[in-house]
Formats: sequence, C-alpha cells, structure tokens
Amino acid sequence: MRGWCPRCDAVREAAGACPECQAPLVDLDERPPAPAAVAERREAAAEVAGEVEQSARNRLRVALAVAAVVLVALAFVAGRSTGGTAAPAAAPAGTTTTTAPPVAGLQRQLGWRSRTAGGISVEAVSISRGPVDAGNGDTSGTDNTGLLALKVDGLQPGRRLLAVSGLRLVDSGGGVFAEPDTVRFEGVDAVPVRFPPRADRYVIDLGPTPAVDTLDSIELGGLLLSPPASARGRVELPTAGAWPARPPARAVEPTASAVTVPVSRADGGSDRLPLRVAAAFVGAGRAVVVLTLPRGEGERDFGALPVTAELRAGERLVCSRLASLAPQNTQVSPMLVIDCPARPAPSLTVDLGAGIQAVQLGGKLAH
Repeated sequence: MRGWCPRCDAVREAAGACPECQAPLVDLDERPPAPAAVAERREAAAEVAGEVEQSARNRLRVALAVAAVVLVALAFVAGRSTGGTAAPAAAPAGTTTTTAPPVAGLQRQLGWRSRTAGGISVEAVSISRGPVDAGNGDTSGTDNTGLLALKVDGLQPGRRLLAVSGLRLVDSGGGVFAEPDTVRFEGVDAVPVRFPPRADRYVIDLGPTPAVDTLDSIELGGLLLSPPASARGRVELPTAGAWPARPPARAVEPTASAVTVPVSRADGGSDRLPLRVAAAFVGAGRAVVVLTLPRGEGERDFGALPVTAELRAGERLVCSRLASLAPQNTQVSPMLVIDCPARPAPSLTVDLGAGIQAVQLGGKLAH
C-alpha cells in the first residue's frame, strides 16, 4: 500500500498513518483526480514561476551590465584626471629608489687661503658657473660664465678690495682655466671686483669658464685696496649746541674751509688732493659733510678716485664710508657727500684718505 502524507508532502510505503509524523495517509489509489480548474491553476502557477525566475535572471544580467559600464566610466575619469598615465607599479620587495644626482661642474667650494701680508690675507671661497646676476634679480650671460668669490681678512673698517693684480687661474692640465678682463688702475693692470651685500665678500667675473672641477690653482700678484683714512686729511666740526630732532638740519661751520687729503698710488707713489668743505649739517639723527674740488683745480684730472672717510666723535668711530670722486666736469663740480647716522656730540671729525693702496701677496692658492 502507498499513501501520501499531507504534512510531510511525501509518499510513504505504508497504510493508515505516516511512520514519520503519524499524520493520516491519503490512499493514492483512492485519491480523486484533480479537477481541470485546479490543473489549470497549477500550470499557470508553474508558468508564472518560470517567468519570474527568468525575469530575475534578466534583471541580474542588466545589473551586471550597468555595473560594468559604471566601472568603465570611472576608470576613464580617473585616467583623465591623472593625465592619462597609469599608476606606477609597486617596487619589488628589497629594492630602493634614488633621485638623480645634481648636475656636476656648476659649483665648487674652495677654501684656499693666501699668505698674510701687512696683516691682510685673501681666501678663495668658491667658484661657480652659470648666468651672471646683474644685482637686481636679472641674469645675463651664458651658462658657462664663471664667478669667483673672494673673502679678505684684516681690512680696517671702511676699506674695500677694489681689484686683484697678477690673477691667473690654472686648470688641471697646467693651462689657462679662465681669462677675466683687466682694467688699468694708475699704471697697474688688474681685474676689478664687485661688491655683494656682505662687506667682506667680493665677486670676480671670470668670463667663459669650463667645468669648475678642472680648476687646479689660483695665482695672485697682489690686492688693490681703497686707502686708509688719515688724520693728515682731517675736517674738524664744532657741533655743540642744538641738534634738531627733525629736518631741516642745522648748518655747522668747520674750523677750516679747506683740507688736503693724502693720495696713495697703485705704483707705490703718493700725491695730495686739495678739497674744499662746501657745507656741513647736523640734526635729525645724522651728520652730513659736503666736499668739492676748490676753484683752480679744474685743469687737473684725478680720474675716478676712491676716497675713504671716517666720522669720529672723539676717539669713537661713528661710521666709515667709501666714496668716489668723479672725473672733473666743466659743468658740474666733482662732489663728495659723507652722510652718516650720528647722535648729538660736542665735536666731530672726518678723517679722509684717497687713491689706491697696493698690497703684494705673490702667492698661490690651491687645495
């Protein structure tokens, strides 16, 4: 006997009760055939179930297709935003990456020192290669223009290096490394220097220069310096009295209207420079002295003459200045203006020196 268990929905080989759940079995041999309507409903239900299952599969395929499109679009946008380049692959384990080394031959630290002469020595600080700085942020020249930085020790306040004589730069093969232009200084050919912001540093334009690593040594004949100030060329100013806190400043009469300044020559000679004290003022935190060539000196041409001036209050140095007396001009009288910050004092003096002083080094700078 076979029977159908309605609770287990299974056919049992038994009669009466289901051996699993003890529910009464329906005798299959006695179950009436399903009505046509019921059969139709079952077929319809099966058809609907098939359509539902097919629809679910279709929706899954559509969702997958949409997801693929979205991923492609995102990849496209990411590629556009990164310039169209692929992300770099990760470096294999155990490897390191290094940056490219700097370009060789553009700058070199030297630190080469000369011997000391008269308490003064010079150090070749560095050499570089590249466009020349015009001083206002602009550059000129080509990439092979060389610059030699020098440092001078032992100079008195207010004195400066003007030029270097007997300068010769030798390369590693014993030949000429660079040939800077020279200028005639009172019978002496020398290479002029430029004054950077630091008072003890100077720069020489070398012109066309090879790789700086090929520089082997530097030969120096001597230094051309601005002269020291001397009490022999002194202007005395009685400045007792009121010092105005604001402009205009008060005029001061010097004790003498003229002064004779000693002149040093690069060739070892000497001369004298007569000057007239045109005006002097104190006040507003400053002291100003104006000097000119006296009348009758118009036919004498001193050229562009460096002048060192030291303003003193008693033994105290107030300030020092390096000026230049321009060549004689028939329309405009050459003039020197010494302008220094100063506070009230009963008297001031200005010590002057003019010309060029040569210091012979005769040395070789090398590593």
